[in-house]
Amino acid sequence: MLNQLNSVAYVSPGWPLSHCPNGIVSYIQNLIEGFDQNIEASVLSNGPVVGERSRGVVDLSSLPQRRSFVESFTDKVLYRIDLQYARERVFDRQVIKTARRISQGVAVLQDLPDIIELEESFGVGHTLMKELSIPVVTRLHGPWFLIGNLLTKKSSSYNQRVKSEGRAIFMSHGVTSPSYDVLNRVREFYDLDLPDARVIPNPIKATPKEVCWNFDSVARQSILFVGRFDSIKGADIAVAAFRLIALKNKDVEFIFVGPDRGIEIKGEQYSLSRYLKTFVPEANIRSRVKILGHCSIDQVVKLRRTASVTIITSRYENFPMSLLEALSAGCPTVGVAVGGIKEIIRDGYNGLLAEPESAESVAEKSLALLNDSEKMENLSKNAMKDCDKKYSPKAVAKQMEEYYSRILGF
Repeated sequence: MLNQLNSVAYVSPGWPLSHCPNGIVSYIQNLIEGFDQNIEASVLSNGPVVGERSRGVVDLSSLPQRRSFVESFTDKVLYRIDLQYARERVFDRQVIKTARRISQGVAVLQDLPDIIELEESFGVGHTLMKELSIPVVTRLHGPWFLIGNLLTKKSSSYNQRVKSEGRAIFMSHGVTSPSYDVLNRVREFYDLDLPDARVIPNPIKATPKEVCWNFDSVARQSILFVGRFDSIKGADIAVAAFRLIALKNKDVEFIFVGPDRGIEIKGEQYSLSRYLKTFVPEANIRSRVKILGHCSIDQVVKLRRTASVTIITSRYENFPMSLLEALSAGCPTVGVAVGGIKEIIRDGYNGLLAEPESAESVAEKSLALLNDSEKMENLSKNAMKDCDKKYSPKAVAKQMEEYYSRILGF
């Protein structure tokens, strides 16, 4: 049909969500489910596609890749002559290879999509624009200048990636961001106007009522944390907050769900178990910490239903799906006022906001909820209502359809 958006392709870290629990995958899957039936959505997966392949899903990792003997030999020589230049060359080549692989994936599709969207990572979009004849939209999921320095020390590779991402954002046909905070930071950091960029939230499906949080389902008081043990997710802040809570509440448990990536403190690397032994000296408090590691989506849903309070303690977040999932399930939630979190939580209405990087503030807010069941139930009710109104797949997909159509000139 002329002058109408008919098809969109998304580049995803993996597929499907059930086998790749990731915020970007969740965003894409929820968004696709909200689209009008006349719009065909395709997924180009950088990671292996697990399970039955459906129409419109391409496993990019399975496509043939070629690397010439000359390239391999040249890289070895460069590493011996100029290590820094060699690293930059390898970075650029990896970006080019990724863009070409995405272009290959587009060619596999039955029809050329009207538009393609991908995250800003590594600035792949800039090279992709040279490979494709269709508009490229960049979705600001987590620019490296915001989160890279929380994971690693700044280096030449850090600077190269930041520069490459900025170039891709500037050259994109369209830019969307889940939060105003990230968009404004991108504009300021790169000194870009981005007049056509638009803030469109991440979508979240409504949680079935039978598995939503309710006060009667809480058998024992507990604090739930779902996220990686690393500095970005502020897992050390969560542990420190629980210790303060546990010093005043002799029964509450702490449930930690997520992989252990480790945290560096004053040059030393700490695993979760080592961190607990070092910074939680009270054995009776450590015994109330349950480390569950990676859990399936169904397991997390059950844990959310029975936890008294969910805490989000990240040092920075764009528009965290873990928070939306908790609020959609009606979980009484305490989140720190950083990034998009402070745009999602209306303090005292659908959750409580704590001060950034403050275990004391998180503990204070959590204890206030543990001691006020009426407040917990009011927050729960409002959170579910707010999510359904603002972040339903259909509501968000409609905004995205309008934006894509504008980019295409329809």
